[in-house]
Amino acid sequence: MIKPYVIIFAIVCVIVMVLTYLLQRNLIYFPNRQRPVPEDYQAADMQVISLRTQDGLLLNCWYKPAAKNRPTLLYLHGNAGHIGHRMPMAREFIAAGYGVLLLDYRGYGGNKGRPTEQGLYEDGRTAVRYLQQQGVKARELVLYGESLGTGVATMLAVEYPVCAVVLQSPFTSMANLAHYHYPWILMKPWDQFNSLSRISAIHAPLLVLHGKQDEVVPFAQGLAIFEDAQEPKKMAYYEQSGHNNLWSVDSFGDDVIHFIQTYCG
Repeated sequence: MIKPYVIIFAIVCVIVMVLTYLLQRNLIYFPNRQRPVPEDYQAADMQVISLRTQDGLLLNCWYKPAAKNRPTLLYLHGNAGHIGHRMPMAREFIAAGYGVLLLDYRGYGGNKGRPTEQGLYEDGRTAVRYLQQQGVKARELVLYGESLGTGVATMLAVEYPVCAVVLQSPFTSMANLAHYHYPWILMKPWDQFNSLSRISAIHAPLLVLHGKQDEVVPFAQGLAIFEDAQEPKKMAYYEQSGHNNLWSVDSFGDDVIHFIQTYCG
């Protein structure tokens, strides 16, 4: 005879799994919904622009055009915060004369809508089209993906010719990452961001950046992305760094800029 506590435990497990499945996007996306003010993030020199997606959303973005004959980075940020929090890294690129477009996704930074995989792809495509309209050529465009943004960057890199792709703390797929954090959940997430399945289709030079102490996205997933990618490619790993402190490594910005200068100089 099955003990009552066993039945209760099984029911609780089922309820937890069902709730986790239904609320899964709350475990993936952590937007700061407040619209950032450039002056609050030392970004007063950046243009505030609104980009309209094909499904009718207006996306708040910050844009600094490149100096003459310099590349432009489309910065695709991670799953938390908003574009204001990315200004410390953007500052290094701007100081090098690079153009930077900081894209806030739907649902982030005061933008309407809710983030989803397909929605973020559309947001990224909207940003690429805007840069094309500004005269940024394929040989001048760099896709920079940070964490969740690496899943968007790999999709755009398959769809558009670019001069380089930079992936900071990339994961192989959301299913693999979810299994790493929640091994007891057997159902696949709705949003896949399956970069591993398409990384070999990217023909642009690739830089992978990853901390060996990363507990959010394991280093092994970044290594798998690198190993499946085509040449030319480079991996920069940081022995003592985790997920959120790569920017604090003294050589980090120089590593990125040197790579971009090599292929998009």
